[in-house]
Amino acid sequence: MAKTHPVQKLLTLAGKFVAEQQGDWDHEAWERLLAEAAQSGMNMDDEAKRNLGNILEGSKYFYHKLPAKAPRKPRAKAKKDA
Repeated sequence: MAKTHPVQKLLTLAGKFVAEQQGDWDHEAWERLLAEAAQSGMNMDDEAKRNLGNILEGSKYFYHKLPAKAPRKPRAKAKKDA
């Protein structure tokens, strides 16, 4: 089984955060996210914070623009016996 790359873990963390916060968070929630990212081994210097913030803002945009559930695919029509 392939290992999950740290960037995948960080993006999953960011996506989960935005969804759980319903696209709106306060400074305390941001600080908790930074602490959680730091626990995963990421050095949360100013550059990392700025870039993580950009990821969150982009994710926030999509959170509010995309439907909460994927649209259902239409059912395939049953074949008639010949």
